[in-house]
Amino acid sequence: MSLVFPYLQVARGRPIVSLAGKVHRPRPVIGVTILGPAGAVPYDGLLDTGADDVLFPEDVAALIGIDLTNAPQGTASAFGHGGLLVRYAEATLRIADNQERREWRAWVSFAPVVRRYALLGFAGFLQYFTATFYGDREEVELTVNGLYPGT
Repeated sequence: MSLVFPYLQVARGRPIVSLAGKVHRPRPVIGVTILGPAGAVPYDGLLDTGADDVLFPEDVAALIGIDLTNAPQGTASAFGHGGLLVRYAEATLRIADNQERREWRAWVSFAPVVRRYALLGFAGFLQYFTATFYGDREEVELTVNGLYPGT
């Protein structure tokens, strides 16, 4: 089975020339819950085929009970800038639509940034799904693939 998510319609203050005057910009943003030892936090996540990893703000780690003090570190490129320090920890991710629910463990990167959306990139997220982006319907379909490690 597949999970289907409509694009989020992000309002803009003026007509968007490249979208024939529409006043909303469609984005493939889905609800994702991140779970840790102390709880769960629902968050909006942008499906980003250009992102290498799953990325959440580091304050989310504290909310779900993940201590990043001795976490493995790395660097990531974000927002057109290289060298963003990230720290990695395992967490559980959950997504659901009206028909289906999926949950799995993944390595998640956390960074000291304030973001409206988590980034749902390849490692830990898109690697487990075949994603079909329907521009005409402004929705995305996620179908689990053979790498999917969860339930």
